Amino acid sequence: MPIQALMSAFGLVFITEIGDKTMLTTMCLSAQYRRPAVILLAAMSALAIASAIAVVAGFVLAVAIPIEFILYVSGLLFVVMGIHTLVRNDPEPDECKQPTTFMSMVSLVLFSELGDKSQIAILALAVQATFPLLVFLGAMAGFLIVNLIGAYAGDRVAERVPVSTIRRVTGLVFIAFGILVLAGVI
Repeated sequence: MPIQALMSAFGLVFITEIGDKTMLTTMCLSAQYRRPAVILLAAMSALAIASAIAVVAGFVLAVAIPIEFILYVSGLLFVVMGIHTLVRNDPEPDECKQPTTFMSMVSLVLFSELGDKSQIAILALAVQATFPLLVFLGAMAGFLIVNLIGAYAGDRVAERVPVSTIRRVTGLVFIAFGILVLAGVI
């Protein structure tokens, strides 16, 4: 069902990116440069590149590998990412770097996103999707909402919701997605 691909990608990206390093980077850049529209454009450019890479890789894998194997591996990936998110005990990231140009801002966000859990999740959803373009569009909508929050209201969100709580919820969501994929529900 096409709407399921779109909504799954949107929901997963939205939930996993709230409080993640990409949002924190957007918040820091916006606070530093006081140009939220430019920061949002740089972040979304980088995220479009990272998401396109994930969707294309997922589409290629779906053609080359049997779907039963892909579903099993993607379900396991979600569970592993969820457990990793729950048990990691790293300090709060220092995401406030000092890029000076638009392209350095794009590069900072792009390299922080490559191999990130949301990119792997997008790849896993694209592998299963009949309409991988809708996975891309859903992911971009999720990234847009999260980075709008980061660019325009970052300080207020960070004051009210501890990153540790957000990470716990994210871990549980990944585990739930993994179990649902393994059970054949999603």
